Amino acid sequence: MILPIRWHYSILFFFILCTTSFIHAKEDTIVQNSIMENVNTQKSGAKKIIGAIENVRLVPPNIILKARIDTGAKTTSVDARNITPFERDGKQWVRFVCMDGEKEHIIERKVVKTVQIKRHGEVSQDRYVVNMRIILGDVSQLIPVTLNDRDAYIYPVLIGRNFLRDYFIVDVAKKYQFKPMVLPK
Repeated sequence: MILPIRWHYSILFFFILCTTSFIHAKEDTIVQNSIMENVNTQKSGAKKIIGAIENVRLVPPNIILKARIDTGAKTTSVDARNITPFERDGKQWVRFVCMDGEKEHIIERKVVKTVQIKRHGEVSQDRYVVNMRIILGDVSQLIPVTLNDRDAYIYPVLIGRNFLRDYFIVDVAKKYQFKPMVLPK
């Protein structure tokens, strides 16, 4: 049985039409799947995107302060005024004042070590390092922080890589992405 030549063209046209429709449907599925994979890709261990400026909770004294996020700084630094070293049980401790606006909070912490900070165009400075709990969003870490009089700076806390590592990615175009979690009483 031989089909007229018109039928050959009709069958060929139908075959091309079906194939093209199938390819487009397959491409649409691929695009939809890739979009869905990119939405909500954060797993429980995924890094959070934070801005260049964030609010952090400092514990003690359980206050919220503005913090500058600095990926170039190795260590986190906290505004500490009237730093007074003293000895307790044969160990070196430090007492300092942390400002929350006009309110003063006196904090005492055991000194972990003393570091020498080299500053561009200025004399090196010795700073005390103490362990303090810092909370940003739902991330709470007890980390070493340097104590420095940051009265001349806009932000009383400088968050460095020792806090950011493994938890955050910084988008400098953003600010205030998270509120620090509230501690249970």
